[in-house]
Amino acid sequence: MPKHLAIALCRVSSTEQLENNSLNRQREVVLKAANELGVMIPDDCWWSGSVSSKRGTNVDRKDLNQMIVRCKKDKRIKYIIVDEPDRFMRSIDEAAFFEVTFRQLGVTVWYASDAELNKGDLAAKLLKFTKYLSAEGSNEERQRKSINGQTKALQEGRYTFCPKPGYMRGDERGIHKPHPVRGQALRKVLLDIVTKRVTPTQGLINLNSSEFMRGHSLYKMDKFRKIATDIYYAGGVAIDKQVKVHNLNGLHEPLITLEQHHELLRIFGGKQKNQTGPRKNGNPKYPLNNIIHCDVCEGKQYNRIVGVDITNGKSPKIYEKYRCRACKRALARGEMHDKITKQLRNNPITDAGVSDLTKALDIVWKRRESENQQEAVRLRHKLASLQESISQQVEAATDPENAAIKSDILTNIAKRKQEAEDIEDQLHRLTRKAEDDYERFLKFAFGFVGDTSQKFLDPLTPHENRLRFKQIVFPAGFRLDANKNVYTPEISELIRLAGNKKDLSITDKSHLVRVKRL
Repeated sequence: MPKHLAIALCRVSSTEQLENNSLNRQREVVLKAANELGVMIPDDCWWSGSVSSKRGTNVDRKDLNQMIVRCKKDKRIKYIIVDEPDRFMRSIDEAAFFEVTFRQLGVTVWYASDAELNKGDLAAKLLKFTKYLSAEGSNEERQRKSINGQTKALQEGRYTFCPKPGYMRGDERGIHKPHPVRGQALRKVLLDIVTKRVTPTQGLINLNSSEFMRGHSLYKMDKFRKIATDIYYAGGVAIDKQVKVHNLNGLHEPLITLEQHHELLRIFGGKQKNQTGPRKNGNPKYPLNNIIHCDVCEGKQYNRIVGVDITNGKSPKIYEKYRCRACKRALARGEMHDKITKQLRNNPITDAGVSDLTKALDIVWKRRESENQQEAVRLRHKLASLQESISQQVEAATDPENAAIKSDILTNIAKRKQEAEDIEDQLHRLTRKAEDDYERFLKFAFGFVGDTSQKFLDPLTPHENRLRFKQIVFPAGFRLDANKNVYTPEISELIRLAGNKKDLSITDKSHLVRVKRL
């Protein structure tokens, strides 16, 4: 049995390559190279499939990160065998980065179909660079062709994307036709709105109750607004993304006229949006929303306490209450706030707790510093790969055989140098002294806990800060029991570490809290 192992990477970038048996061909070439190297490829060390490898996407590629993890765990792995460079990736700098990354793990990227690339001398490096330059260039050329092709189709009036709601694929590519059921239902609703027979709101209700929605989820006004004001339904095609085309003369059959489209724009433009979305800082009237849970409804999905304005149905008077979403038990807003204030007042932060917080913050800070050091190591590795790439490109630029692509090489060199300067700046910021930062960090942490305890119910306190404080000081949150008493099942070390006495003083006993179901 071979002493060393290898990982195989077989990749296709299009459906056509998959259908042309490209993966099987790559597999045969990789197995042949493994036999020549005297290594074995275990069954769970094959990575294959359709994976994007264009520039800028490889750092987050799932397959490459899985390989790195596997190589770290199994030191017997000495090679990653690929068919040729563009089957590994289509990016000059990222290819060099990952080759260095694997090399530091004792693993070599081996190109099965081109033995010249595996020699490691200057000629092999230059040849490898030109291969990756060609792969990156062909990928960019493919993107340009795709964008140009879509632009041309749209300029001709063809819509080369998925059919819009109410349409289906036609006999010719890019020329969709109205759906016999959904298209007619949508057309009726749009015309009803144009002729003022119904309002946009009633039109949405009619559409949701029509055959248009059979097998589909109901629409809300925001989605219906986009459809009703889309130029496509008046015969135009418009895209404003990578492809930017606005053509009023689409080749598909329209549902409405251009004049009717303009009338819809006017109608929906005059309709104010009623959906304002969630408040960024919660409801200032009910700062305890979703912070307290109901004991009676334990285990149910909606056992949170939320603030509501209630009337008795007989008079316009509004009663401000906190109410369980499940059982509907309610408690007056003022009473709930008093009970929470009492919990905060009866559980002050002790000196021992402050000492504990200091130690915990020190641990957090050291962990942060450790993460910064790891990030610095990663940046140095990336900087090294960039410098190696720049060196290779400089050599390639001086080679007379590369005269035709010399300007492209010089442009790439300038880009890589700018990236290297950016990384050096990041390294400088990570490695400089941080004593002042640590002092500010401690000051912020203590100030946060102290200020939030005093302003827990203040409507101006950010809701996210209120939640963070609860997590730090009352990690189990607050509960409402069957008798409408508010308590907390657990309080943090900040409060309950009052000292090492054999018995607690009367003052310390006041810090005890009721434990759930005891």
